[in-house]
Order: sequence, then C-alpha cells, then structure tokens
Amino acid sequence: MARGHRFPDDAFPTVVAHRGASSTRPENTIPSFEEAIRLGAGIVEFDVRLSRDGIPVVIHDPAVDRTTDGTGLVHELSAAELSSLNAGTEAEPTSVPTLAEVLRCASGRAAIAAEIKNIAGEPAFEPTRELIVEAVHAELERQGFDGAVLVISFNPSSIASSKLVAPDVPTGFLTTDLVPPREALAYAASAGHDMVLPGTRASIPAGPSFVDEVHAAGLRVGTWTVDDPETVRMLLDRGFDAVASNDPEMALAVLANHVP
Repeated sequence: MARGHRFPDDAFPTVVAHRGASSTRPENTIPSFEEAIRLGAGIVEFDVRLSRDGIPVVIHDPAVDRTTDGTGLVHELSAAELSSLNAGTEAEPTSVPTLAEVLRCASGRAAIAAEIKNIAGEPAFEPTRELIVEAVHAELERQGFDGAVLVISFNPSSIASSKLVAPDVPTGFLTTDLVPPREALAYAASAGHDMVLPGTRASIPAGPSFVDEVHAAGLRVGTWTVDDPETVRMLLDRGFDAVASNDPEMALAVLANHVP
C-alpha cells in the first residue's frame, strides 16, 4: 500500500492547507479539513500527538487550553476525554479529532501532510522511541488511506523513524529560522528525505538560487506559513514546490493564475 502514498510529479506546485482552512474554520478540526478539501487544496496539513492511551489525535499544542474549552496536557488525557472537548465555537462545536477520523475524511479526496509532534523540551517528549510515528503508520494501514502522504517534523529522529517504518512514504524536514536552509538541505539530502521545509523567515533570505539547489539535490522544497498573495506569488515565481497557508482559498487563487 505504501507505494500508493507517493506524490505524482504533476502534484507540484501546490498549496498546503495549514491545519486545514484555518483562517476561516477552527484549526485542526474536521470542519477545517472539509473546507480545505472543498476549496481544492493540494495537501491538507495537520499535527499529530498521542493521547494518554496511545491514540494518535490531531491537535497542535502540547496542551488543550488554547484551542478547546478544556485544560490540561494532551498526553495526560485519554482519547475519549479529548473527543469530549469542544475544539470549535460555541455556535458550531466540534471535537478534537482522532487521526483515524481525519484519515477517513481525507481518504480518496486529498493528499495529507502529517506533522509529528515529538519535540524536545515539550512535556510529552519521548527521546528513545518514536511510538507516535509507529502509531501514525499503523493508522494509515488500518484505515487503508487512499492518497499521497508526507510525514514531516521539526525533529530529525521522527522522520528518520518514519523512513525506517515505511521507507516508501515521503518525508519532509521542517526547520525554523534558527536553522540555515542550506544546512537543512544538506541534512535532508544525506538522510534520504524527500522535502526540505524551512519557514519563510529563512527560506526567503536564502535567495532565489536556494530552490535550484534543492532541485539539483533531487529534493522538493516547501515553505510556511504565507497568508498574503504577493508573497505566495513571489514564492511560486522562485519555483517553490509547496506553499503552506492558513488561507488556502487565497493561495489557490494565486496558484491558478500563476504562469511558470
């Protein structure tokens, strides 16, 4: 099944819906993903953590306080407790989804980028074994997900583990502006990853030649997170393969009018 998770060459350039259509819907929720899919986003991106009982759930922060009506750390709450929280609005409540629910939503309809949240310094960090990576791939198989998959992380060990568990599933190395993009590229290329994903505060100053260097190394390049049309247009002009946005409707409109 894993071979079916690779991206066709004509999948790029593409717009990545960052946490779904998160500019108009509550981030990392089924309504946000449904809207991104309806708009035609090339890739739907979301964050994965493990509940107390080891169930992969989709939520960005280590705690539930910012995005739900609850309090506490994700890894100290069961999947049932997390699903009982409201991650939407008072008028339109929606739950913290499990990965299984998100996969069922997107299967056969959109490609996905699953960001593994196993980050040093966070309360749930597990330095010795990437249980979360194993859980994500087990769920992909269990659900029989139909579509391209990109496993991404700021943690090199997470994407290294993904390559070991499922060598044919593409991986991408996320970096902040603390990591020089060319160093990120050198690492990603040497480790056999498929994409390098520096944030815009690093990728834009790296200059137009950076994209050519990535492609010459046999990788693709994406960046995050862009919510103004001028910057989306500039990045596409430079040849970026993927641009992540909280406003996929805007970014898709720019892409539709872009002339390579």
